[in-house]
Amino acid sequence: MRPAISMIFIYVLLLATTTACSRPVASTARPAEEIRGADLFMSCAETFKPGKTIDAKKASTACHDIDGKALTPQYIRCTDGRNLYRITADMSPSPGWGFTGGKFTTSDDLDTDPALAEAMIQCRH
Repeated sequence: MRPAISMIFIYVLLLATTTACSRPVASTARPAEEIRGADLFMSCAETFKPGKTIDAKKASTACHDIDGKALTPQYIRCTDGRNLYRITADMSPSPGWGFTGGKFTTSDDLDTDPALAEAMIQCRH
């Protein structure tokens, strides 16, 4: 009789263990819809700061814009392996452009900036 009682005890113990593991656990985390980009990512303005060298790793990850919305900065992949970033006024109070490993340059008008136009030509050749 002893082996049968031992088997029942083991079965009850296993059942209690699996039941306890499958119970939902209360979470104190905020719901996803309440989380903003500013809660998770560095500011785009901080990553792309006037006169600061553009760090390839930081520049290639998401950042948050002025309103706190998460964005992935857009870039052109150059033939020499660098990226040319174009940061607009909605992403940073200092819009501008720059190559990874180079200094970020501010620009009053990215659409007509002759230095940016020249950088785009360099990027493609």
